[in-house]
Amino acid sequence: MEDSSEEEKKKSSEEDSETLEQELDDAVEEDLSKELEASKKEAAEYLDALKRERADFINFRNRISKEREQFKQAGVEDAFKALLPVLDDMDRIREHGKMDDSLKAVSKQMDKALSKLGIEKFGEPGEAFDPSLHEAVLHNPKQGAESDSIEAVVEAGYKIGGKVLRAARVVVSSPLPEGAEPSDGSEEGASKEEPGA
Repeated sequence: MEDSSEEEKKKSSEEDSETLEQELDDAVEEDLSKELEASKKEAAEYLDALKRERADFINFRNRISKEREQFKQAGVEDAFKALLPVLDDMDRIREHGKMDDSLKAVSKQMDKALSKLGIEKFGEPGEAFDPSLHEAVLHNPKQGAESDSIEAVVEAGYKIGGKVLRAARVVVSSPLPEGAEPSDGSEEGASKEEPGA
């Protein structure tokens, strides 16, 4: 009987050991599951933070690129505005035909340089008058004129992209109002235009 009691103790001890081992395995597995879940959550947080940082960096790079382009355009505009009097003088010389070959070459190079910078010259006689592009320095009512159009250009206009750097200063031919007679520039014509004279 002693043997059977010892066997029972041994068996009981083995069962206790197996139970204990099973509980230990379950506890380790549970701890590992919790650690795995925590690690997955932490990895997801790091991935999310990395994605946010990457998006911030892309936005930063795009903003810097846009600002760089704006600074470049502002520099071009400032340099262009400094050259405006020279361009106007060259246009006047060209208009009066007093340009020698060397000045023609310089003028041609200047036009190419402006074109390379994206600066366009506008305002030609015959174009339709557009107040967003042209500044009328004189209105000249003409018989037979169908709409406001440019008769003469006093100073050319310039634009870069869609932005007007300087409006063209022009003389505008306008249709005569109904019933009005063309002015001949005499005293009589001038007195007709002034009310109360």
